[in-house]
Amino acid sequence: MKLTCSETTDNIKIIEKKSVGVHNCVFALYLFSIYYIYYINCKMATFDLNSLNTVLDEPAQPETGVDFSGKSLKLDTAKDAQQIVDAINKCPNLQYLALTGNTLGVTAAHAISKALESHPELKIARFSDMFTGRMKTEIPPALSALGDGMIAAGARLAVLDLSDNAFGPIGVEGLAKLLQSDVCSDLEELRLNNNGLGITGGKLLARALSSRKRRLRVFIAGRNRLENDGATALAKVFQEMGSLEEIAMPQNGIYHVGITALSEAFKHNPALNHLNLNDNTIGAKGAEAIAGALPRLKNLKSINFGDCLLKSRGARALAKAFKGNSLLLESLDLSHNEIGREACMELVDAITEQPDSQERLSRIVLAGNSLGNAANKKSLKDKLGASAELSDGEGSDDEYVTEPEEEDDTDESEDEDEDSEEAGSADSSPEDIRDIDTVIDVKEISLDDSGREDIQSDVERFLKDPSVKHLNSLGDRAAELIDAHLQMIRDPDAMTEAYAQAVLCASGLSSRSAAATALAMQLYPLFIARAKRQMALANSLLPGLGLIKWENKDYKIRWDLPGCYSILANVLDEAYFPAGLRDTLRYQTTALCCCSEYDCIETLRSKCSSFGSSDDTPLRQ
Repeated sequence: MKLTCSETTDNIKIIEKKSVGVHNCVFALYLFSIYYIYYINCKMATFDLNSLNTVLDEPAQPETGVDFSGKSLKLDTAKDAQQIVDAINKCPNLQYLALTGNTLGVTAAHAISKALESHPELKIARFSDMFTGRMKTEIPPALSALGDGMIAAGARLAVLDLSDNAFGPIGVEGLAKLLQSDVCSDLEELRLNNNGLGITGGKLLARALSSRKRRLRVFIAGRNRLENDGATALAKVFQEMGSLEEIAMPQNGIYHVGITALSEAFKHNPALNHLNLNDNTIGAKGAEAIAGALPRLKNLKSINFGDCLLKSRGARALAKAFKGNSLLLESLDLSHNEIGREACMELVDAITEQPDSQERLSRIVLAGNSLGNAANKKSLKDKLGASAELSDGEGSDDEYVTEPEEEDDTDESEDEDEDSEEAGSADSSPEDIRDIDTVIDVKEISLDDSGREDIQSDVERFLKDPSVKHLNSLGDRAAELIDAHLQMIRDPDAMTEAYAQAVLCASGLSSRSAAATALAMQLYPLFIARAKRQMALANSLLPGLGLIKWENKDYKIRWDLPGCYSILANVLDEAYFPAGLRDTLRYQTTALCCCSEYDCIETLRSKCSSFGSSDDTPLRQ
């Protein structure tokens, strides 16, 4: 029973009137003390509740910070960085700092670092795509400088994003001090996508992260060529964390050995709800290891094992593990895994056994597997509902048909295939960024489009062997045909790379063909428009111009550099040409020429003539 203030006072008055004699007075005082204590407690409880309600009713305070994302600023000196320094100094509550999409030199980094020293409240540092056009020797001291500023301030970061900075293992050395400091003691998200870490970088990163107990929730490290050894080193750190909710490590060249190590680590992270291992060679053995971990991962909502060579045996292992353990699953990508028709059906049966599956499942991707004919696909769609993605939009109803006996034969040889493929990768260099696709892969040709295969062959022939003869075979609609052909590439960065090569193939012929000149002038704006990220533009164009080494060591320049520089000089100042890319090109070429940066492209064009028409040796050694 709760007494109000008025009720308590009235009761006290009644007691006072009836108190007669010493005993009654003592008894009255006793009751008074009880009521008084109750009254005080009620007042305090009322105050606390009101205070809580007031806090809950107040609107959430917005995050404040400084955002220079996508400005394409070239920051070499302290003067160049002054506008960022001023913005930091003027921000009283710097919760986040975003410098994505600019290019930062060492001197400018020191200036920004000095400004950060007075902001211990910093929580979010978004430094992705921040070193385009920089030499690898510049990146570690620049990273160290920014880290020193945050260390001096006593900041405690929750989010650190350094994706799309190709700093390689040497960059991890500059990052290690920051990761081992108190600044990253409370880190929740670490994003290191497309950094070219390699095996050595992966091991250095694991060592830095293992220096103290971590409570990371999100770890992103795709396109880093970590391979088995790098993945195994990181798996040990993941196992100690036990707090991960999202892991994304696509395109890392990891085989079943590394996948097995990661699977053991997954078991110790029961809160894991997003897992992306796309485009690694998981294989049947790796799938079996993951299947062993799935019963402990009750919170998984999203899984991406696309293009992982699971085959039927691996798919069946996952299907068995999904039964009773996929209660929260919403998204599953198993596309392009050479899975047989019956194994696909087993998978679908496993993930749809719960009565709420059609309402819960949002995206199930099985395209690029042996799904059978139209009747089989209809059966799968009926079970999956609107979540089903069973085709890439090409081919007939009978595409990818595999007979059951063929599946069995394939399964028996999977172990040998995995081992031979893994052995074949041992000769590759793990330290290089080798994840940019330079081969245009068109897997499917619609049977209904007459003549399309011939057109594709003409385009591919020109891109592989650029010559006036092959260009002329494309006719007057060459730009349109090439554009349509390249847009079939699914990976955004691979598509940008392919466009760059098409531009350079045409540009290289410009001195011998007016049609090639016209084609190059048409392709350049398409190349710029189709690119999703500025870093991808630079990564694809600079090697092709011979300014930096190719990330793929096996690739050869197959176009004439003088013609490429001739076309580049004509388009460099066009309105569609990104200012950041223009500055990067001028920065790279100025160092090679004894002239002003505005004349260096023309000067370099003439210098290229001495290198020959097909020399793949970069001008910058």
